[in-house]
Amino acid sequence: MNKKEKTLALAELEKLYPDAKPALHYTTAYELLVAVILSAQCTDERVNKVTAVLFEKYSTPQTMLTLSQAELERYIYSCGFYRMKAEHILSASK
Repeated sequence: MNKKEKTLALAELEKLYPDAKPALHYTTAYELLVAVILSAQCTDERVNKVTAVLFEKYSTPQTMLTLSQAELERYIYSCGFYRMKAEHILSASK
């Protein structure tokens, strides 16, 4: 697909779905990144519950890096694959 075709496809999607919104809750690009990492093999509903608690204190890369991997794992345990997800979140935060 070339650039013109992509632009046309996006315009058509915007016409078909003018009120489309992401299911994940976030306020910054960083929060979206973390939510997307957590969403692998997990429901958006579960991710939103976990991030609501996590982002109260740890919504920036700097604050996230104050957590050890074990501490972060406890926050995200219910999303599944928590060890690898915690590793990826901390790596992305660096």
